Amino acid sequence: MHFEVPKAGLKTVKEFLGEYSMIVVSILTALALEHAAQSWHHRHRASDAEQQIEAELRINLEELHRVTEANSKQLEHITKLRKALRDDIKAKVADKDVGEHLLTATNRSFGLNLKTPTLRREAWEVAVASQSASWMSPALLQRYSALYAQQRDTLDSANTNTQLTLSGPAMMNTLSDLELGKVDPAALYHTLRQMESTIDGVQGNLLALEKQMREALAKT
Repeated sequence: MHFEVPKAGLKTVKEFLGEYSMIVVSILTALALEHAAQSWHHRHRASDAEQQIEAELRINLEELHRVTEANSKQLEHITKLRKALRDDIKAKVADKDVGEHLLTATNRSFGLNLKTPTLRREAWEVAVASQSASWMSPALLQRYSALYAQQRDTLDSANTNTQLTLSGPAMMNTLSDLELGKVDPAALYHTLRQMESTIDGVQGNLLALEKQMREALAKT
């Protein structure tokens, strides 16, 4: 048995397929536009976060440089005091005169004066919390992550180094005795050696961080 499909039916099928195709194209176009808009929005937020992080890191670098310069001068000062005290002890200078020499050299103000920087990380934490960091390039994200991690580790190391090399109570007792005119040259020498070692250890870590940050920021 033979049937013929009515021409009107064929026209209806063609119209349906045409309308269906237009709907599909419209949906795909809308999805593509939405994806493009989201991608632009993500790139824009990532760019803003990058600028904020760069500015924060440069502020940290400036603060770090000020601190290392101050510590360098203090380390030089403490080293000179220690060597002068060593020479007095070897020359068998009277204890009272040893103390007076030390107080005079320090303008009667004797202390560690070790500085550590306040390294900000607000911009980085905001970028991570808002997920803006996840839209940065992997290389950039890794660089920032490494810098902030190094900042944290350096400050932690500075605190640890101070605790290990410096006997705070003993130092305060020795300096208090010095102010009262009770001079123990050997104790003073030990105190100066601890101060020198503490500043030198912290300064080494801070200088390494400063170099790393300066090199990283020079690439941007």
